[in-house]
Amino acid sequence: MENSKQGIDYEGAWDAYARDWNLLYPELGHIGDEWIGKGAGAAHSLTEYNSFIERDLIEPYINSDDIVLEIGVGGGKTSSLLLNHCQQLICADISSNMLEATRERLGSDRVSYVKLDGLTLSGIPEAAVDVCFCYDTMVHIEPRDIFNYLVQIPKVMRRKRLCVFHHTNILSELGWKKFGSEWHKNLRGQRHGCAFSVMTDNIMEKFLTHLDYKVILKDTNSVPRDCIWVCEAPLG
Repeated sequence: MENSKQGIDYEGAWDAYARDWNLLYPELGHIGDEWIGKGAGAAHSLTEYNSFIERDLIEPYINSDDIVLEIGVGGGKTSSLLLNHCQQLICADISSNMLEATRERLGSDRVSYVKLDGLTLSGIPEAAVDVCFCYDTMVHIEPRDIFNYLVQIPKVMRRKRLCVFHHTNILSELGWKKFGSEWHKNLRGQRHGCAFSVMTDNIMEKFLTHLDYKVILKDTNSVPRDCIWVCEAPLG
């Protein structure tokens, strides 16, 4: 029988990260507060980074009657911003420990939690989501896994079917620098689940157009290392 744990162990890597987080960052309040966008060229502080995400990526696109799905909640940093603007938030993650950290941060009022299996969006009802938000998550996911999520997303969408995606771009100056710092640690088809993926804006554009997503915005400037997309998902 094929070992289901072969390949990249995203679940184990992020469970371990959440488990060890207090030892790594004892001075911080929540998992995710260490991600301030500095290495990506986007900001120099947590406040500045959160302000950018909320002002540029959440406020223009999310309404108070929207149901939002966040894929890869990572302790709830972005979730806490999304919850300020939507009616209901579905927090989905492959890591049980990350989901628990997010639950401790946000509670259960207008929030539900879904443990993902890494292959499907099982547990999320079909045609239930107005906005799919995936920020600071695809930067760790390999291209084939990103494509698989893009295949799965349309069936859970409804109404405006808006999506915000963010991934690394190794063809940018900072992206190539990040690639150069990690390539030798992830060889022979193996890589750590927290490592950055080898992804580019051109690959993502091919994925999106092939799957009939309508691109509303492509942004390679706001986060210079990476690429951000605002799209309309095709009908499921």
